[in-house]
Formats: sequence, C-alpha cells, structure tokens
Amino acid sequence: MIAKEGEAILNKENQFQQNINSEDPFIKNLYSDLNERINAYEQEDAVKIDKMKWKDATGSIFFMILIIVYLVYSLV
Repeated sequence: MIAKEGEAILNKENQFQQNINSEDPFIKNLYSDLNERINAYEQEDAVKIDKMKWKDATGSIFFMILIIVYLVYSLV
C-alpha cells in the first residue's frame, strides 16, 4: 500500500518534470511559472497563520446583535 503511494508521488513528480521540459511553449511556461511560485511560497513565512482574536470579531458580533434586536423589535 505504501509502495503504491510512493509510486504515485514519483509519477506525479515525473509528470510535473515532463511538463516543465515540454516542447510546447505554453505548457513549459505554465509549469515553470508554477514551480517558481511553489518554491517562493515554501521559502516565505506565508504558512504562519494567526488565530482570530476577540477584537477581530467585535464588529461582526455588534452587527449581529443589532440585526437580532431589530428583528425582535419588529416582530413584537
């Protein structure tokens, strides 16, 4: 099972490399650009994600409360 997964990964890498070395200029440019973007993304600290804080949600919570109060007031 693990051997098949490893084989699939190698096949994808081979397919990716074949597309980079393609004779079709569009395919070659497309995959070369994609490879550059992937490498740049992996080198950046773009993976770091901050958790949402209360001050980030206060505006949305405030508007939800206003809508709820309006709906309760209009239905009563």
